[in-house]
Amino acid sequence: MEEGKFQTDDEVLKGMLSRRFHYAKAHRTSAYHHTFRTKTRWELVRLSLLIVGIECTYATETAFVAPILLAIGLPHTLMTMMWAMPPIVGVLFVPVVASVSDRLRSAWGRRRPVLLVLGIAMLLGMMLLPHGRVIGEAIGLRSVAWIATITTIGLTTTDFSAEASNGLCRTYAMEVCTIQDQARVLSTMMLIGGLGGMLGYLFGAIDWSALPIGQYFESNEAAVFTANWVVLLVGLVSTLTSFAEIPLPVQEEDELLRPVTHFMLQNEVKRMRGDEYTAQTNLTESIGFRQFVRNTVQMPRSMKILCLTQFLSHMGYLPYCLYFTDFVGAEVFGGDVKAPEHTPEFIRYEEGLRFACWGMALFAGCASLYSLVIERLIDRVGARPAYVGGLMAHCVGMLAMGLLRTRAIVLVCCSLTGIMYATIYSIPFLLISHYHSKNSFHMEDGKCVESTEPRGFGADVSMMSSVLCLAQLIVSLVIGVLIDAAGTTTVITYAAGGCTFLAAVSAMAVLYMGL
Repeated sequence: MEEGKFQTDDEVLKGMLSRRFHYAKAHRTSAYHHTFRTKTRWELVRLSLLIVGIECTYATETAFVAPILLAIGLPHTLMTMMWAMPPIVGVLFVPVVASVSDRLRSAWGRRRPVLLVLGIAMLLGMMLLPHGRVIGEAIGLRSVAWIATITTIGLTTTDFSAEASNGLCRTYAMEVCTIQDQARVLSTMMLIGGLGGMLGYLFGAIDWSALPIGQYFESNEAAVFTANWVVLLVGLVSTLTSFAEIPLPVQEEDELLRPVTHFMLQNEVKRMRGDEYTAQTNLTESIGFRQFVRNTVQMPRSMKILCLTQFLSHMGYLPYCLYFTDFVGAEVFGGDVKAPEHTPEFIRYEEGLRFACWGMALFAGCASLYSLVIERLIDRVGARPAYVGGLMAHCVGMLAMGLLRTRAIVLVCCSLTGIMYATIYSIPFLLISHYHSKNSFHMEDGKCVESTEPRGFGADVSMMSSVLCLAQLIVSLVIGVLIDAAGTTTVITYAAGGCTFLAAVSAMAVLYMGL
């Protein structure tokens, strides 16, 4: 006991992990001992490869879904409305998927079985998206309405599965890593996730018909989606076979086979120093659906503010993501998508689209590079300045792009958006992990107050996905109206800048608990 009083928290954590590591190796199976050791950089990369496939999928969707729907024969108004379908499904079912995952008692773990189902759904959706016309004609449904329906089913399946997998993949990675590695795995996911997005945009920049392999595909879009399909499959298999999860029944039966959290660490420190501590550490992540609904409705104030900040962040990012290429083609290059082919206006628009794709690739690359330093930035200046600064970078960039509309400014602003993207896909998830590991969602007199209400970690992470779905729904329904009312796509830059500024203001009120 006296020796424990002089140990630092890091030394106590090292001892806890060491005991569990050797216990798992000696008493159960070597498949679980990895949870209690530090992961190598390559192991973190392997854990993150599914994110590469997901980000590549997002990039391909952004670049090609609109042209595919327009080529079917849909007017722009209906094409824009099609983007509203995935978020409607996402808002309703992403939290439900996460709640089911929290309570899953499979011998394969809680996250991987769900990720496998979602991954298969993504792969099927990616097959439907570029082949809606071919599938419709094959089954005798040749009308525009039926072909659009088949394509939209592919879009909804792919987008919903990708969004649900995005949060669950991060949950899985953090649960099989030590608390010291959680920030590392999130930054690794941002790094190679950005490379996945860049890969998707570069796939779209290739003229596949000019390559020998292009003769095997019915269209350029089919070639791009096939390349994306392969990347997604490799990422799915790699991540799901990386590390075994400790099943929920095993964690319930054996306390030494539960992942070490900040709460458990603090409890152990109190015990060794002779302070008052909780004698029995209970699992609180496996919650029923009724409790899950209650947690969603009655969120702690800290979670409400974090969800609001993430919602406003996505409201600022999505107009750029969905309408950026059209803005560059029409406003920066002075082109016209409705002009006859081979006319100067149409050619300028096509040049603008290609330039925009390179800008989006730059955005993805900058997100990856920034993810390399964001962890050290948080350590040096704290999470609050890093969070607010990342959001303001995008705000300034969007306003500058709307006012100046030059090619150089476009590229600079894409870089700033990469900083914001890396920020909103790392710091909020790190904060949720911080709340759960401390088992606290508010502070009094500068001290964390232990939560008495059980909350699911996976369900709380999925709320970040749900607010994205809600933001996408609103953007899909509102931005088109704003563009028509203003008569110019420049309005998207002002809308994006305004929403991101509000997100930065909201981020000032987020609870950081010393992070």
